[in-house]
Amino acid sequence: MDAPRPGGCLCGRVRYRLHGEPIAFYVCHCTDCQRETGSAFALSLVVPADALELVEGELRRVAVELPDGRTWCSMRCPECGARVWSEPPKYPQVRNLRPGTLDDPRAFQPWGNIWTASALPWVQLAPGPCFERQPGDPLAMVRAWRARPAGSA
Repeated sequence: MDAPRPGGCLCGRVRYRLHGEPIAFYVCHCTDCQRETGSAFALSLVVPADALELVEGELRRVAVELPDGRTWCSMRCPECGARVWSEPPKYPQVRNLRPGTLDDPRAFQPWGNIWTASALPWVQLAPGPCFERQPGDPLAMVRAWRARPAGSA
């Protein structure tokens, strides 16, 4: 097993360790992610829930009900508001870690894109499979990550 990868929030009050390897890493271009991040896309580093160890500080759970009735649950630093990870209600065994919160976010490279139908025209898509919307198969991105070419971090 690789050494734990440390990470934390913007202000440094929250610190965590990621143990083990991700299940998937992809780029989401949906308009919800664009609005939530204030950017053109969001990066989702999917990890087992038990792979994250909170070592300093506390996280605040923020649940937002979206206009379509879905609930978006994220864990944020109560001081700076940085989103560290989200907890998908349909998949309690995983967390979607924001890879930019890792001390060394270069450790992994995304492989695949979802919601490309709403990708901004100037964005260069990550290598790997592309889905115009949410894949019908919830394991599609997991399989894509596992099948990525050797040397793709």
